[in-house]
Amino acid sequence: MEIKIDHIAKIEGHAGFAADIIDGRVDKARLEVQEGARLLEGILRGRDVYEVSQISARICGVCPVVHNLTSLKALEKALDIEISENTALLRQLMMLGQLINSHALHLFFFSLSDFFGIGKDLELIKKYPARAKDALLVRNFGNRLIEVIGGRSIHPLTPTIGGFLKLPDKQKLTELFKKTDRVLTSAENLAKLFLNLEYPDYIRTAPFVSLSQKPAYAIYDGLIKISGEAVEAPAKFLEIVEQYQLTGSAVKRSLYQGKPFMVGAVSRLNNNATFLNPAAKKMFSAAKIRLPNFNPFYNIPAQALEIVHRVEESEKLLRKILSKDLTKNDIAEKKHLVKTRLAKIKDATAGTAAIEAPRGTLYYFYEITPGGKIANCRIITPTAQNLARLEEDLKDYLPEILGTKNVCRADCQAKIKMLVRAYDPCLTCATH
Repeated sequence: MEIKIDHIAKIEGHAGFAADIIDGRVDKARLEVQEGARLLEGILRGRDVYEVSQISARICGVCPVVHNLTSLKALEKALDIEISENTALLRQLMMLGQLINSHALHLFFFSLSDFFGIGKDLELIKKYPARAKDALLVRNFGNRLIEVIGGRSIHPLTPTIGGFLKLPDKQKLTELFKKTDRVLTSAENLAKLFLNLEYPDYIRTAPFVSLSQKPAYAIYDGLIKISGEAVEAPAKFLEIVEQYQLTGSAVKRSLYQGKPFMVGAVSRLNNNATFLNPAAKKMFSAAKIRLPNFNPFYNIPAQALEIVHRVEESEKLLRKILSKDLTKNDIAEKKHLVKTRLAKIKDATAGTAAIEAPRGTLYYFYEITPGGKIANCRIITPTAQNLARLEEDLKDYLPEILGTKNVCRADCQAKIKMLVRAYDPCLTCATH
């Protein structure tokens, strides 16, 4: 028996699914990625250090901010450039905007319809008109955070090595700060909807990996935490991760100590739930989600909780930034420092960085020549880490689906798509 899905909609990128079932045993379950290799790592080699972060942001139109900032962070590590507190705060605020808008899109417009068998978004909006407005309000807030700080919401213009080419307008930040109460209410409305949905009862064990930095729900800095126990520096973790590529596939798959692992919202929640902000923590407690949670479908309510937490965090960071002087920009000094550092480099220097993207931890590694060119680079995206785990889950979950009484082919395919979408894969990033 073969199960074949030519196209899975409502994910970032193009993919299908194929499974071979022999005598009731799932012999193969593969996500068939229908994207060509884009070879961005090769394109970045030989480029000037000031070019690469704008190029790498083009890897994805949904999460360009995290590519831009992780690239810059890796360059700064290699060049031993320290950023100011203002720069760090503004970058974190941009990342909050990225996470908020991506989660809102995925939750309401990609995943919600799976719970009701609704095929068209207009029908979904008619069913939940108030929540549709909430989702759009929350997403617009996230986009606006990026736009005000980065110059535009997609492929930001202002971030550069050491800081920003232009600092944001304080009045615009003040306007965003004044909206946070209303946005938080909408975020809570969305979270209540998703926390009260009925999720498939599917449990399996897997290592879960994310950034960790006490006492914070880490997104920008920290060490790599594995299943709440082992902790590694990002550079060390990259040495441990094994990657392999199947014939005919443009996406690498990843293993940790020989096992598939999971990154993303549910992994962050497993590792960092203690550090949720008050409103998110209250909702988490009321939902009675047991941790560690090994149900991949719970990546969806974890994203809902994260939206609430991120809006609360945005309010805190905006308050802090607005109390500071945003008129002085030390970027000229930083550019001079970069030139000085490059002039002193006799051999290639290298740096590794990690930031939490909406779908999980993103890693960048750069090796820089004395002339300020990229000699080598490595990028590991969240979906490239999740893909092996997703396929293992699909292989394991299929017998449960097929064992359901009176299951039809359409229902089987719908459940497969639901699990794929729960992971929120970004195949555009994965085929970089």
